[in-house]
Amino acid sequence: ATTLYYRQRDIALKNIILQFFTYNLVGIVNTLFGFTIVFFLMFFGLSPTISNFIGYFFGATLSYNLNKKYTFKNKENSAKQALKFFMVLAISYLLNFFTLQLLLHSINPYMAQLISGIVYTLSSFVLAKLFVFKD
Repeated sequence: ATTLYYRQRDIALKNIILQFFTYNLVGIVNTLFGFTIVFFLMFFGLSPTISNFIGYFFGATLSYNLNKKYTFKNKENSAKQALKFFMVLAISYLLNFFTLQLLLHSINPYMAQLISGIVYTLSSFVLAKLFVFKD
């Protein structure tokens, strides 16, 4: 029984690590996608602010779909699930923002950005796994 417990625990840990790796790959893809839209719209004369909003919206939408399908292999289709995902992104952004503001007063701003980015990535992954795409 003990051996089975450790085997199941090891498999679960490997799955979480794989999900986190995939989550970060999806993040790279949707970031490139979003910035492509931002720069394309700016090139054709749209304001940077509107271009940014549109690019981030489409990047976040792509993130939802890719994470749903590839990271968490979730089959549920509901507006409620999508809304939860965007709420997770908003909460994670707020955690990022407040972490950044706190750290800017005490450490190098580049290090503050890096740490805040880690807070965003970890919090969005954990919240998405536990509340949006729970097993």
